[in-house]
Amino acid sequence: MMSNNNQLTELINLGAIQQMQGNFDVAEMYYSKASAINEQNVTLLNNRGMLYYQQLNFAEARSTFNKVIELDEKNATGWLNLANTLVLLNEGEEALNAYKQSLKLRPQQFEAWEGLAKLYMLAEDMTSAESCWQRAIEMGPGKPELLLGLAQVYLSLNKFTDALEVARYVLAQDQQNTRALQTAGLAHFMLKNYGLAISYFRQYLGLIADDIAVRNHLAVALLQSGDLQAGTAEYEMILKFDPENTEVRINTGVLCLSFNRWDDALAHFDHVLQKDPGQNKAKLYRGIALASLNKKDEARQVFEDLVQDKTGDWATQAEKQLSLLNNLN
Repeated sequence: MMSNNNQLTELINLGAIQQMQGNFDVAEMYYSKASAINEQNVTLLNNRGMLYYQQLNFAEARSTFNKVIELDEKNATGWLNLANTLVLLNEGEEALNAYKQSLKLRPQQFEAWEGLAKLYMLAEDMTSAESCWQRAIEMGPGKPELLLGLAQVYLSLNKFTDALEVARYVLAQDQQNTRALQTAGLAHFMLKNYGLAISYFRQYLGLIADDIAVRNHLAVALLQSGDLQAGTAEYEMILKFDPENTEVRINTGVLCLSFNRWDDALAHFDHVLQKDPGQNKAKLYRGIALASLNKKDEARQVFEDLVQDKTGDWATQAEKQLSLLNNLN
């Protein structure tokens, strides 16, 4: 007959297997049976706390990890799990203390250095974040997620060449690492190496086509490189994924004006104003589109309304457009 300790270990292991496979209900069944044998087993509590964490029940996870620490205040894993949970509960100071407690007990665990680095990044303390990422890399050498965390800090600190070096190192190991492709693209973009930025962004989008932020960077890089047609095409692609993106729709409309696509431009501005009638930038360019379509009376009315709107930011430009329109007559 199996002893209680052996049965407890087996139930915890079975629960952990199911948990790793995403079968949370089955995992909970095994943990409940294990709890009936010994509800104060810290391994069980840590696993069960992580189960709550994975189910986004952070309050219950916090309570469970606190029980671990009450039973064993030197349990480094319990402190780490608690810290990660506190971050998601927006308890930054408590999370900072928990990470430090975990590292005090087990300074070689890269996961705690990683969590601490991310916490400092949330607090916009990039100097401390850089130091923590470097320590994490020392404890977990070669791990791409740690290297790219450091690269993200380099981007924030305007150390674009350093970020690029890290991204290249990761890409040498895995050419399809999307985060490294994005990092390399952003670094080249900020260094104004637009051709190389475009190449990396396109490789990234070949793997994740619906990333609007990266496609927006690609559009801007293309425009900066002088390829207005391709830049416009990328903006239009963004609108397929996100039709209500006001900034992109206005930018697309403005570019349509430059290509004498007056009707397309007008349609974009009308779409924006239907959703947000107070969008004065769209109003101004709508007036320009109307004037270009020889709808001068409608254009004049748009410009006059903007000029009279003294609280708006576009009155001066509207006045210039109104003057140009009147001179044409």
